[in-house]
Amino acid sequence: MILCAGENLIDMIQTAEAGGSAPEFRALIGGSPYNTARALGRLRAPVGYITPLSTDRMGALLAAALEGDGVALLGGRSDRPSSLALVALENGQPRYQFYRDGVADRDISLDALRAALPADAAALHLGSLALIGGPDADALEDLARHAKDRGMMLSLDPNIRPALMDGGGAAYRARLDRLLALADVVKLSDEDLAWIAPGAAPETAAQALFDTARPALLVLTRGAEGALALFGEGRVACPAAPVPEVIDTVGAGDTFMAALLDGLRGAGVLVPGGLDALTADTVRALIARAARAAAITCARSGCNPPTLAELDAAP
Repeated sequence: MILCAGENLIDMIQTAEAGGSAPEFRALIGGSPYNTARALGRLRAPVGYITPLSTDRMGALLAAALEGDGVALLGGRSDRPSSLALVALENGQPRYQFYRDGVADRDISLDALRAALPADAAALHLGSLALIGGPDADALEDLARHAKDRGMMLSLDPNIRPALMDGGGAAYRARLDRLLALADVVKLSDEDLAWIAPGAAPETAAQALFDTARPALLVLTRGAEGALALFGEGRVACPAAPVPEVIDTVGAGDTFMAALLDGLRGAGVLVPGGLDALTADTVRALIARAARAAAITCARSGCNPPTLAELDAAP
């Protein structure tokens, strides 16, 4: 089973420019690790979500979507409210505000997380807002070490949000460096690397990080420019999958991550030492499949990942 831990929230997305009137918003369920769990479930991978969900109305929606996609709810429920992200438009550009103080998905402890780990857990996936700071970020970092001690594989997708970091993000960067040193599979976007290594070309920054942290597999996603994979045998560049009409890119990176993890599971390499046997042909096929999954999501509104049948049918 693949486990996902990290934020779940409600995205309140402004539907049009406000002008002189009050803006209108559309509510969507989301959160990067939450989206990854749903995408894995739709691909019929054994997957569990170990972060708490609120008992409020929004939490019920979040839970129902996970269960509908075949995700095991392992994190329990919390009486705290659901996290909220407000996405407003200013001159057509999105501006984010997050409301995550005293919320359900941060109501965690190391003991509770360890207790939620099933015996058959093979991999743990972490990332995004949940790693920025606070006791919950500390607990997730400790969980990563515990999972590695148990022989589990660790997957990391930072999905960096610079606007949420205090003091320039020094504490977060230190935590990220520690997690990168633990991780077996890492996915980074070109925007992530622009924060990690300002001014450096994404490919150069990715290679430097790979040489330093030494994950078994590092994938750099570059939107329409495709993806670059670095691994023991070398590097593989893959083009982006075509999207006839881009509706939005919400959840595309999370879907890519899920399809990659599912592909590694299906190849039988998501086990200690298994990633060392990756070949260029295998990696190329895995990245191409993940890119097709992301392309399907881009052609839909919100994070609406493909089912296994839809992905298998994609050209």
